[in-house]
Amino acid sequence: MSNKKFLRPKDIEDQFSIKVSTLSKQRQGNYGLPFTVVGRKKNKQRGGVILYNVDEVHDYLNKKGRPTLY
Repeated sequence: MSNKKFLRPKDIEDQFSIKVSTLSKQRQGNYGLPFTVVGRKKNKQRGGVILYNVDEVHDYLNKKGRPTLY
């Protein structure tokens, strides 16, 4: 069993002050925070739950020069 922690887009907004709409635009443009989609059927572009791995978010923001409090 994995001990990875994931956040929903609203949680990212609350903790990192990155708007949900910004996250959506980044996902559509294939840039920005790394994310995972759970529960989406193969060959579909819609549906599923969008999750952000906490460790990957921290790594990404630190690389971009935006330090985070962990």
